[in-house]
Amino acid sequence: MIHEVEDIELELRRLSGGSSPQEAPPVMCAFDVDTSGSVEGYATRVRSVLAAVFTLAISESFDGDDLPAAGFPEWFTAVSGASAGLVPDFARFGKERYIAAVKGGSGGGWQLQEWIYQFDPDSEFRGWAWWDLVQPASHRVRIWVDTWGESFFACDELRWLMYTAGGTEVVGPTLVNKSDWLSLRAGRG
Repeated sequence: MIHEVEDIELELRRLSGGSSPQEAPPVMCAFDVDTSGSVEGYATRVRSVLAAVFTLAISESFDGDDLPAAGFPEWFTAVSGASAGLVPDFARFGKERYIAAVKGGSGGGWQLQEWIYQFDPDSEFRGWAWWDLVQPASHRVRIWVDTWGESFFACDELRWLMYTAGGTEVVGPTLVNKSDWLSLRAGRG
């Protein structure tokens, strides 16, 4: 699926709480993520990384070698091997969990530039579009993505973010109806 610049602009809007019930697709996919710390801190970390990459996808050409990484949080560039900064415990543990869960305990995680290039508007790498993040329980978030009705799609770059932002366990994707999202969204207070 190619993500047009206009589509990425909508993702950026939804990222800051602009998810409209009227615009929601009839079917989405959800990931349940157990967090190692506060849900608010986790949500902030996820949104800050996605805001940086969506902004980059809207404003930069992906034709060059390396894309600017100045807008990314230091913890994310450090865990993704692009800086010598300190990797906080939540990110280091998340990287270990990602490798165990996705790579079968072998191999490494994502390098920053490789991860960023998954968001190239002209590529078909990314099989999802951001929809929402809600808190159904203490220390758990549910991340909603639009997959155009598909239950199987490329999402390892999203899993990398979910784990390194402080996720201890990621379950999904699960194909769910729009009504499930609306119910949880209504209960968010």
